[in-house]
Amino acid sequence: MTLTPVERYELQRRCQSRKGRAEGARRARCILLLAEGASWAQIRGRLHCGDTYIACWSQRFATERLAGLYSRHRDQPATVLTP
Repeated sequence: MTLTPVERYELQRRCQSRKGRAEGARRARCILLLAEGASWAQIRGRLHCGDTYIACWSQRFATERLAGLYSRHRDQPATVLTP
């Protein structure tokens, strides 16, 4: 997986942020580790997660890039604001 300099900066910022959510930092760390060439076994050990977690977030990042790392609540309709 290759990252643009802007993506790498944003992912590193999310990892180091004290104001962001811990889960967001974990997702960012997962993507950074994949970009560094870490194996799934290494990522599982460092992040204490399973293959499903790594597959989910790597696939979403591959298709949607940074926008794919935001949470989505299942079975909940999208919020629509009307004037």
